[in-house]
Amino acid sequence: MILKDLFFLPFVLSVAQATLPQHRIYPKFLHLDWPGDCGVSFFQQNTAGRIVSGNEVRPYSWPWQVSLQVRPRGGKKYVHVCGGTLIHKSWILTAAHCFQKGKAEDAANWRIVVGKHNLNRTEATEKVYSVKRIYRHERFSYPQLNDLDYDIALVKPAEDIITTHFIHYACLPKKEMAMHPGHFCWVTGWGDTRGGQGNVTLSEVLNQARLPIIDTKTCRHKKFWGDRIRESMICAGFRNVGGPPAACQGDSGGPLVCQDGRGRWEVHGIVSFGPVGCTVENKPSVFTKTSTYIPWIEATRIRDLFLQ
Repeated sequence: MILKDLFFLPFVLSVAQATLPQHRIYPKFLHLDWPGDCGVSFFQQNTAGRIVSGNEVRPYSWPWQVSLQVRPRGGKKYVHVCGGTLIHKSWILTAAHCFQKGKAEDAANWRIVVGKHNLNRTEATEKVYSVKRIYRHERFSYPQLNDLDYDIALVKPAEDIITTHFIHYACLPKKEMAMHPGHFCWVTGWGDTRGGQGNVTLSEVLNQARLPIIDTKTCRHKKFWGDRIRESMICAGFRNVGGPPAACQGDSGGPLVCQDGRGRWEVHGIVSFGPVGCTVENKPSVFTKTSTYIPWIEATRIRDLFLQ
């Protein structure tokens, strides 16, 4: 078996360096153990009826929601910076732009909080984990370039995250899977619910919004986002300011989840960018399309195996 592993090692390392989505076949000894019981919540979501702006979620009904918190230099208190999605006992999916220092980012300054509803209280349901490693996509180049392509990152906790009724995984979609325009999905987060352009004030409780998928061609119109939109992104939201709010500041890195035919919730998007002030006509929220980056996610997990 040792000889077999060595034979495949050059192949594996080449996979781990991959940055563009492409088809890969992994050796059996590198089987990736994605959870089979993902995408189901013990507490039913409040998804019936008309959703009002800044709608508070039913507590713990989106159990894959993560709060990524950082401790400022010289400070003792952690502050919420970005959302994230629990996709595996050892992995949080989030946005690359949450980590502005790039390779210089010190994982020791970050922590992962799961089982959370109220940001301002210590809750019996919550669990806190230290961060072991942060992987930003290698091609993410913002702010050096004014381009938020490749806005995806994986965060590994220092120890495995234990699931409970309040903490559970979302499913990943299949590679290159796309949601049809008009399909409604849900975004969650503690972002600024005021929609103003002043200082950001985080919501005390977790909120949700129901957003329709907008086709890429429409989102590329000049009055929308123009050529900033790539095939590796998803636009979702309303074309006028009369609808519910878009994802707002503080929601960055959080999930856009859509329900599959079996009722399981899949994380199809990662909150990437939107308009300043959050609610602007013809400026829907833009998400990193998770399905485009399934090969990168798997390659990153394999690369991490060799750093144990």
